Amino acid sequence: MANTARRWRAVTSALLFTALLPPAMAQTPRANYGPIPDDVWSYMQGRSWRAGLPCATREELVLMHVPYRDFDGATQTGELVVARRVATQVAAIFENIHASGKFRIYQMRLIDDFGGDDDISIAANNTSAFNCRTTDHGGLSKHALGLAIDINPVQNPYREGDVTAPTAGGVYDEPRERHPGVKEIILDGDVVTRAFARRGWSWGGKWTHTVDYQHFSYGGH
Repeated sequence: MANTARRWRAVTSALLFTALLPPAMAQTPRANYGPIPDDVWSYMQGRSWRAGLPCATREELVLMHVPYRDFDGATQTGELVVARRVATQVAAIFENIHASGKFRIYQMRLIDDFGGDDDISIAANNTSAFNCRTTDHGGLSKHALGLAIDINPVQNPYREGDVTAPTAGGVYDEPRERHPGVKEIILDGDVVTRAFARRGWSWGGKWTHTVDYQHFSYGGH
């Protein structure tokens, strides 16, 4: 029930925000963000926010409502938690991507809906941002600071050696499957990578020892 109420609030908030815009702007979906509400923060406890790690604090984070086009091309409103200091950038990035009409996103839900488990979230092809966790190699993840976003993990998997994650992403890790015209795949120089690069974000698809097509981060890996 609480989860349903939270999603209804997100939708009505986005609709109200659009209704208050001048007519010319109201035709274009806009992202918006604000402090994390009490019910959302409570929901995050033990899921995406965990004590014991030097992660971003509640005051350093915001809840965003972001427009995107789903796999059928319909406009949806997703939720992301990101660092407050990059929220304006993230809003502009996803507005650019949506306005282009050239990229599709499967779903965009808080990783808390997947228990804060990154493996479950990426297997569900979920686009997400903040998650208080370490990397596979033990360091603090940029996700823990609200400075990283993973997009369409199945079509844009992570690869290290012979390991591809999520497993279903294996087919999309092959060069013949990564070509222009597939609206769910991120490619160098496309609308997604350009939108992030213009604002100082780096793309995991250009890493050398590992490749992480889904991953964008601000200020390094």
